[in-house]
Amino acid sequence: MLIYYLITIITNVLLTTIFYKSINITLLSVLPLALIILMLFQGITFKKEKIENGFKTNYGSKLTTDEENELLNSVSTFLFASIPWMIPFIIFFPSFIKSFSVIIYLIGFLGGFIFYRIKSKNEISTRIELEEKERHEQEKKEQLGKWK
Repeated sequence: MLIYYLITIITNVLLTTIFYKSINITLLSVLPLALIILMLFQGITFKKEKIENGFKTNYGSKLTTDEENELLNSVSTFLFASIPWMIPFIIFFPSFIKSFSVIIYLIGFLGGFIFYRIKSKNEISTRIELEEKERHEQEKKEQLGKWK
């Protein structure tokens, strides 16, 4: 991640020096700046947040606590990775295009969820299938216990 940040920072500095005549900082530059602050806050919060084993309802997530912690870590990583892409919106673009920085935020936020789901799809589905199979076997055992 450190190399990624170094490359993006150097790229942003080079872009700023090369295209210094195109710098367009307006009042709407506050929007991407506020989104960067939000992304930092959420990224730190998701990184620190650790879900513990405890009470769960049927309406909650079907993920285990370890899976939920990995999911939050993935979202945090995507949020941190999206931050350098917001800097050109602060410095260069016209006001109308600066409002599209919200799309970068959404990609960073939702991208972590989507990436984790795609990466862990097979593991999660096999675990859920095994749990369903165990539940059906337990129900059969309970039904047989009634007739004895």
